[in-house]
Amino acid sequence: MAAQLEAWANSTAGYSNGTIPESLLCSPSFAPGHLVRCDAAYQLEQLNVAYRAAFGTDISVTSSYRSFASQVAVKASKGYLAAAPGTSNHGMGQALDLGGGISSFGSAQYAWMRANAPAYGWDNPEWARQGGSKPEAWHWEYGTTY
Repeated sequence: MAAQLEAWANSTAGYSNGTIPESLLCSPSFAPGHLVRCDAAYQLEQLNVAYRAAFGTDISVTSSYRSFASQVAVKASKGYLAAAPGTSNHGMGQALDLGGGISSFGSAQYAWMRANAPAYGWDNPEWARQGGSKPEAWHWEYGTTY
C-alpha cells in the first residue's frame, strides 16, 4: 500500500495550486462531491472507519479541493478567514474543512481527532488550533507534520 500512496501523492506533482485536474483527485465514499488527493482520500477513509466506531457517524466534510477560481470566490466572501488565492492547501487537494462536533474546540469529536487523526496523516495545523494565529477548529490538512 505504501507504493500506491506514494504514487497517488506524486500524481499531482507539477500542478500549481488550484490547477489540479479533478480527474486526478478522489472523493471519499462518505463525502460524495468532495475531492482531495487520492492518498489523502484513502487515509481519510481509514480515519472515518475509526471515527464512526467512536461516534456512530461519519466525519462531516464541508469543504475540500478548491480550484484557483473558487479560492478567489472564497476569499471574496470570507475575507481574512480565507488564504490568499494560490496559497491554500485546499488548492493542492490536501485540506478539508470539517463540520459536526469536529468544528468546535473543546468538543469530544475535536479532541478525538487531535488524538487520532495524525496517525492517518491528518492534523489541525498549529496556526489553526485554539490559541494559534488564526484559530479554525474545522480546518484539517494532510501530509504535513506539525
